[in-house]
Amino acid sequence: MSLALLAASSLGAAEEHEIHGIDNRGYEFMFFEPSFLRVMPGDQVTFVVHHFDHKPRSVFVPKGAQHWEADQGTSITVRLHQEGVYVFDCFYHNVQGMAGVLVVGDPVNLDEAHHFFERYREETFAMNKDRLDPIWEPELGLLAQAN
Repeated sequence: MSLALLAASSLGAAEEHEIHGIDNRGYEFMFFEPSFLRVMPGDQVTFVVHHFDHKPRSVFVPKGAQHWEADQGTSITVRLHQEGVYVFDCFYHNVQGMAGVLVVGDPVNLDEAHHFFERYREETFAMNKDRLDPIWEPELGLLAQAN
């Protein structure tokens, strides 16, 4: 009986999160909110698309994890099991810096993710190149020093 309760409670422990694709708010255009999210392995993340012109997808995932890509204008839900850092963007607006970062559990691939992101940003973003700096420096920089 106690094993059944433990199994049921561990299944119920997974949380659901949402990341919204935002067209504009004030002076800010084409971004995800939040653009940084920490979740636990097994948690579910829904990329909520409010307009037809967005297509969220993963562009970097930890080894062994599966990539995802929504259909144009369609929300997508992914369940993340593999620990590490994930980078996602909007296929249509990545040139505008519409990208974000997920950390699932322990950021075991932090250095690899950071190197990927530096190259990706330089090759992809035409504007808002510093948009995710608060993530890579204060958020993930602190994680790198702690590990």
